[in-house]
Amino acid sequence: MACGGPRSRKVNSPQLFARRMVSARTWKLERYAKQVKDWIHTIGTPSDPITLSILNDHKMVIAQGTSKILESLMLWESATWIKGVRKGSAVLLMIKSPLSDAIRKVRFKFLADGGLTAEQQAIECKTCLSAYFKFEKEYTKEAFSQFRQKPVQGGNKKLLLSDVSKLMINGDIAELLGDLYAATVFPK
Repeated sequence: MACGGPRSRKVNSPQLFARRMVSARTWKLERYAKQVKDWIHTIGTPSDPITLSILNDHKMVIAQGTSKILESLMLWESATWIKGVRKGSAVLLMIKSPLSDAIRKVRFKFLADGGLTAEQQAIECKTCLSAYFKFEKEYTKEAFSQFRQKPVQGGNKKLLLSDVSKLMINGDIAELLGDLYAATVFPK
């Protein structure tokens, strides 16, 4: 099982960049759902399958077919803003917004493929994603309540919506977002 993990490498050439965009691991999904206000479900079909890929550039992409991206997440330093839980052949991710306390949920169910059961596929995916963020043993309100209360941090600064609005008024937003971007996209 090949999985990308957090590694620091500089991209020095277009060829190296192209190699890093290659999928490190891909799984077939039976269904994908995201919670906006209500759950919105997408079901894969043989002619339009849903796949979850962890790319070599530390990105998780859920796509339907070859042209529709349903979800795309950078996995660098995602331990501060993503938590997961696996139950059977399904995975639930809770993703915290960096600008507010809003949390959205994404869940996906695996298909049996390549001689592995759907549950074995889910376990393998969880193992790969565990290199980036924490998985709880089971979904409980207590396990995720602490996650809900912690502000997302970038560098040494907490990014709260009230701070962002003040900075936007004063024109200093680039400095704060620059620190956050540098800490999450280019970790030391």
